[in-house]
Amino acid sequence: MSNRSKGALHEKKVADYLKAQGYQVERSFGKPGWRPGRGLVFCARDLFGAFDIAALKPPGEVRFIQVTSGAVAVRKAKAFSVWPKAEVWEHLRAGVYRIHHADGRAEVVDVKTGPAASTV
Repeated sequence: MSNRSKGALHEKKVADYLKAQGYQVERSFGKPGWRPGRGLVFCARDLFGAFDIAALKPPGEVRFIQVTSGAVAVRKAKAFSVWPKAEVWEHLRAGVYRIHHADGRAEVVDVKTGPAASTV
C-alpha cells in the first residue's frame, strides 16, 4: 500500500466519522497533470492549499481539517497559517487520531467508537 493510498484511507475514515456526527463533508481530490516521461498522472490537491477536508454543520459551524500520519509540526504550521481555527488530525493507530488545535489543545478521538475519549 502506497503512502498516498494510506493517506486517502485516513481521510476517508475521518470524513466518515464527521458524516456520522452530522457534518456535510467535502474532501480534496487529485487533479490530472502531465509529467514528461510519465504521461498523465494525478497530482495532490489540497483545499486552499492546506486542508484535506472541509466539514459543514448547519446553522454555521465550519471545520477545516488536515489529516496526517507524520510531520505534524510542518502540517500544523501550514494549516494554522492559512486558517487559525483549523484542526490537524494526527493518525496514532488503527482508527485513533489526535486532534491538534492552534491554541495548543489536543484531544484523542477513536473514530470507530464515537466522541472524544480524552483531552490532553
